[in-house]
Amino acid sequence: MGIGSYFKASSKPEQPAAAPPRAHKPKQPSAASEKPPSDRFVGNDMELQAPTPRFSSRPQSVSGRSTKSAASSMFLDDIKHEVMVNYLYQQQCSHLWVSDGSGEIEGVLLRKHRGQYMACPPQLGSSPFAQAATALNVQCAMTVNSRVIKTFLQWSPDAVDVPLMNGLRVQILPTIEDLTRARKHQFAAFVASEGLLIVWDDDALHLIPRAKAIESELMELVWKAGSEEEEEGGEKRDPNVAEVEIDEESGEIIPERRPVHLMNTWLVTFTLILVTVALGAAWRSLALQIAVDGNYVRLALISLFPIQVFFTLFFAQVIIGCLAQIFGPIRQLTINSKFYSARPPPRLQGNILPHVTIQCPVYKEGLAGVIVPTVKSIKQAMSTYELQGGSANMFVNDDGLQLLSDEERRTRIEFYADNSIGWVARPKHGEDGFIRGGKFKKASNMNYGLMVSCKVEEKLLAINRDARGEPSRLGRWQHPCWRLYPHYRL
Repeated sequence: MGIGSYFKASSKPEQPAAAPPRAHKPKQPSAASEKPPSDRFVGNDMELQAPTPRFSSRPQSVSGRSTKSAASSMFLDDIKHEVMVNYLYQQQCSHLWVSDGSGEIEGVLLRKHRGQYMACPPQLGSSPFAQAATALNVQCAMTVNSRVIKTFLQWSPDAVDVPLMNGLRVQILPTIEDLTRARKHQFAAFVASEGLLIVWDDDALHLIPRAKAIESELMELVWKAGSEEEEEGGEKRDPNVAEVEIDEESGEIIPERRPVHLMNTWLVTFTLILVTVALGAAWRSLALQIAVDGNYVRLALISLFPIQVFFTLFFAQVIIGCLAQIFGPIRQLTINSKFYSARPPPRLQGNILPHVTIQCPVYKEGLAGVIVPTVKSIKQAMSTYELQGGSANMFVNDDGLQLLSDEERRTRIEFYADNSIGWVARPKHGEDGFIRGGKFKKASNMNYGLMVSCKVEEKLLAINRDARGEPSRLGRWQHPCWRLYPHYRL
Protein backbone atom coordinates (compact mmCIF):
# COMPACT_ATOMS: atom_id res chain seq x y z
CA MET A 1 0.00 0.00 0.00
CA GLY A 2 1.37 3.40 -0.97
CA ILE A 3 0.57 6.85 0.29
CA GLY A 4 -1.99 7.19 -2.47
CA SER A 5 -4.14 4.49 -0.85
CA TYR A 6 -4.76 6.72 2.17
CA PHE A 7 -6.20 9.53 0.08
CA LYS A 8 -8.31 7.60 -2.42
CA ALA A 9 -11.98 8.44 -2.20
CA SER A 10 -13.74 5.22 -1.25
CA SER A 11 -17.20 4.44 -2.55
CA LYS A 12 -19.91 4.99 0.06
CA PRO A 13 -22.57 2.37 0.69
CA GLU A 14 -26.06 3.37 -0.29
CA GLN A 15 -28.07 4.75 2.62
CA PRO A 16 -31.83 4.62 2.94
CA ALA A 17 -33.65 7.70 1.77
CA ALA A 18 -35.41 8.16 5.10
CA ALA A 19 -32.15 8.48 7.01
CA PRO A 20 -31.69 12.03 8.29
CA PRO A 21 -28.57 13.83 7.06
CA ARG A 22 -25.72 14.36 9.45
CA ALA A 23 -24.70 17.80 10.52
CA HIS A 24 -21.63 19.17 8.79
CA LYS A 25 -18.88 20.42 11.05
CA PRO A 26 -16.35 22.62 9.30
CA LYS A 27 -12.78 22.17 10.40
CA GLN A 28 -10.82 25.25 11.44
CA PRO A 29 -7.81 25.78 9.15
CA SER A 30 -4.32 25.79 10.62
CA ALA A 31 -2.14 28.90 10.65
CA ALA A 32 0.13 27.47 7.98
CA SER A 33 -2.64 26.36 5.64
CA GLU A 34 -3.53 28.55 2.70
CA LYS A 35 -6.85 26.86 1.88
CA PRO A 36 -10.20 28.20 3.10
CA PRO A 37 -12.28 26.04 5.38
CA SER A 38 -14.46 23.55 3.60
CA ASP A 39 -17.01 20.95 4.59
CA ARG A 40 -14.82 17.89 4.31
CA PHE A 41 -15.63 16.16 7.59
CA VAL A 42 -18.95 14.37 7.88
CA GLY A 43 -19.42 13.13 11.43
CA ASN A 44 -16.59 10.76 12.27
CA ASP A 45 -16.00 9.77 8.66
CA MET A 46 -13.38 11.81 6.76
CA GLU A 47 -13.83 12.22 3.04
CA LEU A 48 -10.99 13.93 1.12
CA GLN A 49 -12.11 15.44 -2.16
CA ALA A 50 -9.73 16.32 -4.96
CA PRO A 51 -9.36 20.04 -5.71
CA THR A 52 -10.54 21.43 -9.00
CA PRO A 53 -7.69 21.33 -11.55
CA ARG A 54 -6.40 24.80 -12.43
CA PHE A 55 -5.31 23.98 -15.90
CA SER A 56 -4.91 20.96 -18.10
CA SER A 57 -2.63 20.56 -21.08
CA ARG A 58 -4.61 17.57 -22.35
CA PRO A 59 -8.24 17.30 -23.37
CA GLN A 60 -10.55 15.93 -20.72
CA SER A 61 -11.09 12.21 -21.02
CA VAL A 62 -14.59 10.89 -21.39
CA SER A 63 -13.72 7.99 -19.12
CA GLY A 64 -14.85 8.47 -15.53
CA ARG A 65 -12.00 6.31 -14.30
CA SER A 66 -9.37 8.45 -16.03
CA THR A 67 -10.92 11.65 -14.67
CA LYS A 68 -10.97 10.22 -11.18
CA SER A 69 -7.34 9.10 -11.47
CA ALA A 70 -6.21 12.53 -12.71
CA ALA A 71 -8.10 14.28 -9.92
CA SER A 72 -6.56 11.96 -7.33
CA SER A 73 -3.09 12.60 -8.75
CA MET A 74 -3.53 16.37 -8.56
CA PHE A 75 -4.89 16.06 -5.03
CA LEU A 76 -1.81 14.06 -3.97
CA ASP A 77 0.37 16.71 -5.59
CA ASP A 78 -1.35 19.42 -3.51
CA ILE A 79 -0.93 17.34 -0.36
CA LYS A 80 2.77 16.84 -1.12
CA HIS A 81 3.44 20.54 -1.62
CA GLU A 82 1.43 21.55 1.43
CA VAL A 83 3.28 19.08 3.65
CA MET A 84 6.65 20.25 2.33
CA VAL A 85 5.97 23.97 2.72
CA ASN A 86 4.72 23.44 6.28
CA TYR A 87 7.77 21.33 7.07
CA LEU A 88 10.11 24.01 5.77
CA TYR A 89 8.30 26.67 7.77
CA GLN A 90 8.53 24.49 10.87
CA GLN A 91 12.29 24.13 10.36
CA GLN A 92 12.53 27.87 9.79
CA CYS A 93 10.81 28.56 13.11
CA SER A 94 12.89 25.95 14.95
CA HIS A 95 16.10 27.69 13.82
CA LEU A 96 14.68 31.06 15.01
CA TRP A 97 14.84 32.52 11.51
CA VAL A 98 11.43 34.22 11.86
CA SER A 99 10.94 37.40 13.87
CA ASP A 100 7.17 37.87 14.20
CA GLY A 101 5.48 35.32 11.96
CA SER A 102 3.11 37.88 10.46
CA GLY A 103 3.88 36.69 6.94
CA GLU A 104 4.32 40.18 5.54
CA ILE A 105 7.88 39.55 4.34
CA GLU A 106 9.15 36.38 6.07
CA GLY A 107 8.28 32.79 5.33
CA VAL A 108 8.64 29.99 2.80
CA LEU A 109 7.55 29.78 -0.84
CA LEU A 110 7.24 26.54 -2.81
CA ARG A 111 6.38 26.44 -6.50
CA LYS A 112 3.54 24.16 -7.56
CA HIS A 113 3.39 25.24 -11.18
CA ARG A 114 5.02 28.00 -13.18
CA GLY A 115 3.82 31.27 -11.71
CA GLN A 116 1.88 29.58 -8.88
CA TYR A 117 3.40 29.28 -5.41
CA MET A 118 2.25 27.85 -2.10
CA ALA A 119 3.17 30.14 0.80
CA CYS A 120 3.53 29.62 4.50
CA PRO A 121 2.24 31.73 6.23
CA PRO A 122 -0.53 32.15 3.64
CA GLN A 123 -0.28 35.97 3.83
CA LEU A 124 3.15 35.72 2.23
CA GLY A 125 1.56 34.80 -1.11
CA SER A 126 0.64 38.43 -1.84
CA SER A 127 3.86 40.00 -0.55
CA PRO A 128 6.62 41.63 -2.66
CA PHE A 129 8.80 38.64 -1.78
CA ALA A 130 6.35 36.29 -3.53
CA GLN A 131 6.16 38.58 -6.56
CA ALA A 132 9.95 38.70 -6.83
CA ALA A 133 10.23 34.92 -6.46
CA THR A 134 7.65 34.47 -9.21
CA ALA A 135 9.59 36.78 -11.53
CA LEU A 136 12.84 34.99 -10.68
CA ASN A 137 11.11 31.63 -11.30
CA VAL A 138 12.72 29.73 -8.43
CA GLN A 139 11.59 26.32 -7.22
CA CYS A 140 11.55 27.20 -3.52
CA ALA A 141 12.67 30.19 -1.47
CA MET A 142 12.96 31.08 2.19
CA THR A 143 13.88 34.11 4.29
CA VAL A 144 16.43 33.97 7.11
CA ASN A 145 16.16 36.58 9.87
CA SER A 146 19.21 36.20 12.09
CA ARG A 147 21.04 38.50 14.49
CA VAL A 148 24.32 37.55 12.84
CA ILE A 149 23.05 38.73 9.46
CA LYS A 150 21.52 41.93 10.80
CA THR A 151 24.70 42.82 12.70
CA PHE A 152 26.91 42.24 9.67
CA LEU A 153 24.68 44.33 7.38
CA GLN A 154 24.51 47.16 9.92
CA TRP A 155 28.30 47.34 10.21
CA SER A 156 28.75 47.21 6.40
CA PRO A 157 26.11 49.58 4.98
CA ASP A 158 28.03 50.33 1.77
CA ALA A 159 29.00 46.74 0.92
CA VAL A 160 27.82 45.24 -2.34
CA ASP A 161 28.48 41.63 -1.38
CA VAL A 162 29.19 39.48 1.66
CA PRO A 163 32.47 37.52 1.59
CA LEU A 164 32.45 33.86 2.53
CA MET A 165 35.13 31.20 2.76
CA ASN A 166 37.28 30.18 -0.23
CA GLY A 167 36.86 33.57 -1.90
CA LEU A 168 33.12 33.23 -2.52
CA ARG A 169 30.80 36.23 -2.23
CA VAL A 170 27.03 36.52 -1.85
CA GLN A 171 25.26 39.50 -3.41
CA ILE A 172 23.60 42.29 -1.40
CA LEU A 173 20.43 43.85 -2.81
CA PRO A 174 19.09 47.24 -1.66
CA THR A 175 15.42 46.24 -1.43
CA ILE A 176 13.24 43.19 -1.83
CA GLU A 177 11.98 44.52 -5.19
CA ASP A 178 15.52 44.24 -6.58
CA LEU A 179 15.38 40.47 -6.12
CA THR A 180 14.03 40.14 -9.65
CA ARG A 181 17.43 41.28 -11.01
CA ALA A 182 19.50 39.09 -8.70
CA ARG A 183 22.03 36.58 -9.95
CA LYS A 184 19.88 33.49 -9.84
CA HIS A 185 22.65 30.91 -9.75
CA GLN A 186 24.10 32.30 -6.53
CA PHE A 187 21.01 30.79 -4.86
CA ALA A 188 21.19 33.44 -2.12
CA ALA A 189 20.97 37.19 -1.64
CA PHE A 190 21.09 39.60 1.28
CA VAL A 191 18.46 42.37 1.45
CA ALA A 192 19.95 45.47 3.07
CA SER A 193 16.69 47.32 3.75
CA GLU A 194 15.11 44.38 5.60
CA GLY A 195 18.27 42.88 7.10
CA LEU A 196 17.36 39.47 5.69
CA LEU A 197 19.01 36.62 3.87
CA ILE A 198 16.97 35.03 1.11
CA VAL A 199 17.98 31.58 -0.10
CA TRP A 200 16.47 29.52 -2.90
CA ASP A 201 17.20 26.15 -4.44
CA ASP A 202 16.05 23.71 -7.09
CA ASP A 203 15.41 21.08 -4.41
CA ALA A 204 13.29 21.89 -1.37
CA LEU A 205 15.27 19.47 0.81
CA HIS A 206 18.47 21.43 0.18
CA LEU A 207 17.01 24.76 1.29
CA ILE A 208 17.67 24.44 5.04
CA PRO A 209 21.26 23.09 4.64
CA ARG A 210 22.09 25.94 2.25
CA ALA A 211 20.88 28.57 4.71
CA LYS A 212 22.74 26.94 7.60
CA ALA A 213 25.95 26.72 5.55
CA ILE A 214 25.86 30.42 4.62
CA GLU A 215 25.16 31.49 8.20
CA SER A 216 27.92 29.29 9.65
CA GLU A 217 30.48 30.41 7.04
CA LEU A 218 29.63 34.04 7.71
CA MET A 219 30.09 33.54 11.44
CA GLU A 220 33.34 31.63 10.94
CA LEU A 221 34.71 34.34 8.66
CA VAL A 222 33.91 37.11 11.14
CA TRP A 223 35.34 35.21 14.11
CA LYS A 224 38.60 34.27 12.38
CA ALA A 225 39.22 37.67 10.77
CA GLY A 226 41.45 39.01 13.57
CA SER A 227 43.42 35.82 14.19
CA GLU A 228 44.32 35.46 10.52
CA GLU A 229 45.90 38.92 10.44
CA GLU A 230 48.04 38.07 13.48
CA GLU A 231 49.24 34.81 11.97
CA GLU A 232 49.87 36.29 8.53
CA GLY A 233 53.59 36.80 9.18
CA GLY A 234 54.20 33.17 10.17
CA GLU A 235 52.32 31.56 7.33
CA LYS A 236 54.20 29.63 4.71
CA ARG A 237 54.08 30.83 1.17
CA ASP A 238 52.02 28.81 -1.24
CA PRO A 239 54.37 27.38 -3.91
CA ASN A 240 51.70 27.85 -6.59
CA VAL A 241 51.29 31.59 -6.06
CA ALA A 242 52.00 33.41 -9.31
CA GLU A 243 54.15 36.54 -9.35
CA VAL A 244 53.22 39.23 -11.84
CA GLU A 245 54.80 42.51 -12.91
CA ILE A 246 52.71 45.67 -13.16
CA ASP A 247 53.44 48.39 -15.69
CA GLU A 248 54.02 51.64 -13.79
CA GLU A 249 52.51 53.83 -16.51
CA SER A 250 49.44 51.87 -17.58
CA GLY A 251 48.93 49.84 -14.41
CA GLU A 252 48.28 46.69 -16.45
CA ILE A 253 49.90 43.32 -15.95
CA ILE A 254 52.97 42.83 -18.14
CA PRO A 255 52.61 39.63 -20.19
CA GLU A 256 54.84 36.86 -18.94
CA ARG A 257 57.86 36.03 -21.09
CA ARG A 258 57.64 32.37 -22.09
CA PRO A 259 60.82 31.28 -23.90
CA VAL A 260 61.24 28.17 -26.03
CA HIS A 261 63.19 25.44 -24.22
CA LEU A 262 65.74 23.59 -26.37
CA MET A 263 66.40 20.75 -23.92
CA ASN A 264 64.53 18.18 -25.99
CA THR A 265 66.30 19.41 -29.12
CA TRP A 266 69.68 18.69 -27.56
CA LEU A 267 68.54 15.24 -26.43
CA VAL A 268 67.38 14.34 -29.94
CA THR A 269 70.66 15.64 -31.36
CA PHE A 270 72.75 13.49 -29.02
CA THR A 271 70.52 10.49 -29.81
CA LEU A 272 71.12 10.86 -33.55
CA ILE A 273 74.85 11.29 -32.95
CA LEU A 274 74.92 8.05 -30.95
CA VAL A 275 73.01 6.18 -33.68
CA THR A 276 75.33 7.56 -36.36
CA VAL A 277 78.43 6.57 -34.40
CA ALA A 278 77.11 3.03 -33.81
CA LEU A 279 76.19 2.46 -37.45
CA GLY A 280 79.41 4.14 -38.61
CA ALA A 281 81.44 1.70 -36.52
CA ALA A 282 79.63 -1.19 -38.23
CA TRP A 283 80.32 0.24 -41.70
CA ARG A 284 83.96 0.76 -40.77
CA SER A 285 84.19 -2.95 -39.91
CA LEU A 286 82.71 -3.84 -43.31
CA ALA A 287 85.24 -1.60 -45.08
CA LEU A 288 88.17 -3.25 -43.27
CA GLN A 289 86.93 -6.74 -44.13
CA ILE A 290 86.49 -5.83 -47.81
CA ALA A 291 89.99 -4.36 -47.87
CA VAL A 292 91.42 -7.63 -46.54
CA ASP A 293 89.71 -10.23 -48.78
CA GLY A 294 88.32 -8.05 -51.59
CA ASN A 295 84.80 -9.56 -51.32
CA TYR A 296 82.28 -6.80 -52.13
CA VAL A 297 79.25 -8.96 -51.40
CA ARG A 298 79.29 -7.57 -47.87
CA LEU A 299 78.10 -4.21 -49.25
CA ALA A 300 74.64 -5.75 -49.51
CA LEU A 301 74.37 -5.31 -45.74
CA ILE A 302 74.10 -1.55 -46.32
CA SER A 303 70.53 -2.11 -47.55
CA LEU A 304 69.60 -2.99 -43.95
CA PHE A 305 70.45 0.55 -42.87
CA PRO A 306 66.79 1.72 -42.37
CA ILE A 307 65.97 -1.35 -40.28
CA GLN A 308 69.11 -0.89 -38.17
CA VAL A 309 68.20 2.75 -37.54
CA PHE A 310 64.66 1.74 -36.53
CA PHE A 311 65.86 -0.73 -33.88
CA THR A 312 68.86 1.30 -32.71
CA LEU A 313 67.01 4.58 -32.25
CA PHE A 314 64.94 3.37 -29.28
CA PHE A 315 67.90 2.10 -27.28
CA ALA A 316 69.95 5.22 -28.05
CA GLN A 317 67.10 7.44 -26.91
CA VAL A 318 66.73 5.50 -23.65
CA ILE A 319 70.45 5.82 -22.93
CA ILE A 320 70.55 9.57 -23.63
CA GLY A 321 67.32 10.17 -21.69
CA CYS A 322 68.55 8.33 -18.60
CA LEU A 323 71.84 10.22 -18.64
CA ALA A 324 69.97 13.52 -19.00
CA GLN A 325 67.74 12.71 -16.02
CA ILE A 326 70.77 11.83 -13.90
CA PHE A 327 73.16 14.62 -14.86
CA GLY A 328 71.01 17.10 -16.82
CA PRO A 329 69.31 20.31 -15.61
CA ILE A 330 65.77 20.37 -14.18
CA ARG A 331 65.11 24.11 -14.16
CA GLN A 332 62.92 23.81 -17.26
CA LEU A 333 60.42 21.84 -15.16
CA THR A 334 59.85 24.71 -12.71
CA ILE A 335 59.33 27.67 -15.08
CA ASN A 336 56.80 28.41 -17.78
CA SER A 337 57.82 28.03 -21.40
CA LYS A 338 56.04 28.43 -24.70
CA PHE A 339 54.66 24.89 -24.70
CA TYR A 340 54.76 24.01 -20.99
CA SER A 341 53.14 25.61 -17.92
CA ALA A 342 54.72 24.75 -14.60
CA ARG A 343 53.00 27.54 -12.67
CA PRO A 344 49.38 28.67 -12.90
CA PRO A 345 48.65 31.91 -14.76
CA PRO A 346 47.78 35.01 -12.72
CA ARG A 347 44.17 35.21 -11.61
CA LEU A 348 41.92 37.95 -12.88
CA GLN A 349 42.13 41.02 -10.69
CA GLY A 350 38.99 42.72 -9.43
CA ASN A 351 35.62 41.73 -8.03
CA ILE A 352 33.83 41.42 -11.37
CA LEU A 353 34.64 38.45 -13.59
CA PRO A 354 33.67 38.30 -17.28
CA HIS A 355 30.35 36.88 -18.37
CA VAL A 356 30.38 33.27 -19.59
CA THR A 357 27.83 31.62 -21.88
CA ILE A 358 27.75 27.81 -21.86
CA GLN A 359 26.59 26.44 -25.20
CA CYS A 360 25.26 22.86 -25.26
CA PRO A 361 24.29 21.02 -28.45
CA VAL A 362 21.46 18.51 -28.00
CA TYR A 363 19.92 16.05 -30.44
CA LYS A 364 17.75 13.11 -29.32
CA GLU A 365 19.32 12.47 -25.94
CA GLY A 366 16.90 11.49 -23.20
CA LEU A 367 15.68 14.24 -20.90
CA ALA A 368 15.86 12.31 -17.62
CA GLY A 369 18.94 10.22 -18.45
CA VAL A 370 21.22 12.77 -20.14
CA ILE A 371 19.92 16.35 -20.23
CA VAL A 372 18.81 16.69 -16.59
CA PRO A 373 22.09 15.36 -15.04
CA THR A 374 24.12 17.50 -17.44
CA VAL A 375 22.18 20.66 -16.59
CA LYS A 376 22.47 19.88 -12.88
CA SER A 377 26.25 19.57 -13.13
CA ILE A 378 26.56 22.73 -15.22
CA LYS A 379 24.41 24.72 -12.79
CA GLN A 380 26.71 23.75 -9.93
CA ALA A 381 29.67 25.17 -11.86
CA MET A 382 27.66 28.28 -12.74
CA SER A 383 26.76 28.76 -9.08
CA THR A 384 30.41 28.62 -8.02
CA TYR A 385 31.41 31.06 -10.77
CA GLU A 386 28.70 33.55 -9.83
CA LEU A 387 29.65 33.29 -6.15
CA GLN A 388 33.20 34.23 -7.21
CA GLY A 389 31.91 37.43 -8.81
CA GLY A 390 31.10 36.44 -12.38
CA SER A 391 27.92 35.80 -14.28
CA ALA A 392 26.92 32.89 -16.50
CA ASN A 393 24.01 31.61 -18.51
CA MET A 394 23.22 28.48 -20.49
CA PHE A 395 22.32 28.28 -24.17
CA VAL A 396 20.98 24.99 -25.58
CA ASN A 397 20.96 24.23 -29.30
CA ASP A 398 18.32 21.50 -29.49
CA ASP A 399 18.43 19.88 -32.91
CA GLY A 400 15.95 17.19 -31.94
CA LEU A 401 13.19 19.36 -30.51
CA GLN A 402 11.26 19.53 -33.78
CA LEU A 403 11.71 15.79 -34.36
CA LEU A 404 10.01 14.71 -31.11
CA SER A 405 6.37 14.19 -30.32
CA ASP A 406 4.24 17.04 -29.02
CA GLU A 407 4.28 15.75 -25.45
CA GLU A 408 8.06 15.24 -25.34
CA ARG A 409 8.61 18.63 -26.96
CA ARG A 410 6.37 20.33 -24.41
CA THR A 411 8.19 18.58 -21.57
CA ARG A 412 11.58 19.78 -22.81
CA ILE A 413 10.40 23.35 -23.28
CA GLU A 414 8.95 23.42 -19.77
CA PHE A 415 12.22 22.07 -18.39
CA TYR A 416 14.20 24.78 -20.17
CA ALA A 417 11.82 27.45 -18.88
CA ASP A 418 11.95 26.18 -15.29
CA ASN A 419 15.76 26.31 -15.32
CA SER A 420 16.06 29.68 -17.13
CA ILE A 421 17.78 28.13 -20.14
CA GLY A 422 17.68 29.79 -23.53
CA TRP A 423 17.23 27.46 -26.47
CA VAL A 424 17.14 27.43 -30.27
CA ALA A 425 15.70 24.58 -32.36
CA ARG A 426 16.42 24.32 -36.08
CA PRO A 427 13.77 23.20 -38.57
CA LYS A 428 13.80 19.65 -39.86
CA HIS A 429 16.20 18.69 -42.64
CA GLY A 430 14.54 19.41 -45.98
CA GLU A 431 11.56 21.27 -44.51
CA ASP A 432 10.73 24.32 -46.65
CA GLY A 433 14.09 23.97 -48.35
CA PHE A 434 16.11 24.14 -45.13
CA ILE A 435 19.33 22.10 -45.26
CA ARG A 436 21.17 20.93 -42.17
CA GLY A 437 24.76 21.07 -43.34
CA GLY A 438 27.62 18.89 -42.18
CA LYS A 439 28.12 15.17 -41.62
CA PHE A 440 27.46 14.99 -37.88
CA LYS A 441 25.64 18.37 -37.94
CA LYS A 442 26.78 19.34 -34.44
CA ALA A 443 28.94 22.27 -35.56
CA SER A 444 26.25 23.54 -37.93
CA ASN A 445 23.72 23.25 -35.11
CA MET A 446 25.82 25.44 -32.82
CA ASN A 447 26.60 27.92 -35.59
CA TYR A 448 22.89 28.25 -36.34
CA GLY A 449 22.18 28.92 -32.66
CA LEU A 450 24.89 31.59 -32.52
CA MET A 451 23.51 33.20 -35.67
CA VAL A 452 20.02 33.43 -34.17
CA SER A 453 21.45 34.75 -30.91
CA CYS A 454 23.40 37.50 -32.69
CA LYS A 455 20.33 38.57 -34.67
CA VAL A 456 18.22 38.74 -31.51
CA GLU A 457 20.94 40.82 -29.86
CA GLU A 458 20.91 43.24 -32.78
CA LYS A 459 17.13 43.61 -32.42
CA LEU A 460 17.46 44.28 -28.70
CA LEU A 461 20.18 46.89 -29.22
CA ALA A 462 17.91 48.75 -31.64
CA ILE A 463 15.25 49.31 -28.95
CA ASN A 464 15.04 52.77 -27.40
CA ARG A 465 15.60 52.54 -23.66
CA ASP A 466 15.29 55.00 -20.80
CA ALA A 467 17.92 55.89 -18.20
CA ARG A 468 17.15 52.77 -16.14
CA GLY A 469 17.66 50.50 -19.13
CA GLU A 470 13.95 49.71 -19.48
CA PRO A 471 12.39 49.78 -22.96
CA SER A 472 10.62 53.06 -23.60
CA ARG A 473 7.06 53.14 -24.85
CA LEU A 474 8.19 54.07 -28.34
CA GLY A 475 10.75 51.27 -28.29
CA ARG A 476 8.08 48.74 -27.38
CA TRP A 477 5.89 49.62 -30.35
CA GLN A 478 8.86 49.58 -32.71
CA HIS A 479 9.77 46.04 -31.71
CA PRO A 480 8.41 43.45 -34.19
CA CYS A 481 7.43 41.03 -31.40
CA TRP A 482 5.38 43.79 -29.73
CA ARG A 483 3.54 44.62 -32.96
CA LEU A 484 2.65 40.99 -33.59
CA TYR A 485 1.94 40.06 -29.98
CA PRO A 486 0.77 42.99 -27.79
CA HIS A 487 1.22 40.89 -24.64
CA TYR A 488 4.91 40.32 -25.46
CA ARG A 489 7.21 41.42 -22.61
CA LEU A 490 10.65 42.77 -23.45
